Amino acid sequence: MKKIFTAILSLAVFYSSSRAQDTIFSQDFEVEDISFMIFDFPSAVPGDTNYYNTDEDGLDDASTLGNRPGQWFLTFGFSGADTLNTILASNSWTNHPATPVKNWLVLPVIQITDTSAMLSWKSAPFQTPYFLDGYKVLVSTTTNDLFAFTDTLFVASEFVSGPFDGETNCCSGGDYSLYTFSPGFVHGLDSTFIEYNDDGDGLTGSFSAGDSARNTGVLRPHSVSLAQYDGQQIYIAFLHDSHDDNLIGIDEIMVTEHTDPTFGLGEQDVEFEGSVYPNPADQWTRVTFDAERYHHVKVELLDQRGVLIHSSLSLGTTEIPTSALAAGLYYVKVTADEGAMVRKLIVRH
Repeated sequence: MKKIFTAILSLAVFYSSSRAQDTIFSQDFEVEDISFMIFDFPSAVPGDTNYYNTDEDGLDDASTLGNRPGQWFLTFGFSGADTLNTILASNSWTNHPATPVKNWLVLPVIQITDTSAMLSWKSAPFQTPYFLDGYKVLVSTTTNDLFAFTDTLFVASEFVSGPFDGETNCCSGGDYSLYTFSPGFVHGLDSTFIEYNDDGDGLTGSFSAGDSARNTGVLRPHSVSLAQYDGQQIYIAFLHDSHDDNLIGIDEIMVTEHTDPTFGLGEQDVEFEGSVYPNPADQWTRVTFDAERYHHVKVELLDQRGVLIHSSLSLGTTEIPTSALAAGLYYVKVTADEGAMVRKLIVRH
């Protein structure tokens, strides 16, 4: 099964380039352990910073090997193109074909501060079109309670019906017009991000090689705007809700915003790496960077109007007091001989 899941959102690392884009949330699954995740129902407490991996359905695994977890788990990417990636996967092949699985990945609370905010991720089904798995991307603006996820950002279709003549050379090939799918995006319908099935599922004697009705899904990028949530704290959930299909995988979840242009960095806005933590901040936040890489560094804190609140020279670490500031949005501006960048800072008491 390879590695076991994901990068904890603890240190708010920034990477700025001429595109002037901030990554405010990132999850690429390239670590070894998911024990930090809570394998239970979400707390429903506002501002919760935990991940939740919830098996709401509790259905039994019916796959050939019979040992798939009931909730999201780590594995290799399904396709040959993705075997070096660790992805998060969920199983819908159960002993209850009429009942959908309900496996939730609920992300920590995310503060949206700009109408440029975008959510991006990659996904791939284990196979398509036959037994294609679907899923939904949902948002809550209140708490992470499962019932609070009332906004739907994206729907991926699942297989509903189609030609079938047994487990060998099944389903009359990969002609998608012969199949019925639930409403939403159909992975592979445009003949991209799929690999011809070469029996790469690793299961002896399961399905015959060369079955184009079971093409393997390649991780495909998706993105949706989060502009409607400007100024709000939100929760994002990935809900796998297919009926007795196979597997779905997700990878590289990111939320990005464009840096505010008010402060006119212009051609100085070049690569700059460091951290602003904690963010959101209560009593203080600390700006940290590589002092050997950047020289004559000045750190400034500005309010939304661009009014300077704090300014200091830094040799690698600067602590900015925030306890006396009103809650809201601020900007940390860092300038050096090598370039400059702006990072949004949320103050919350």
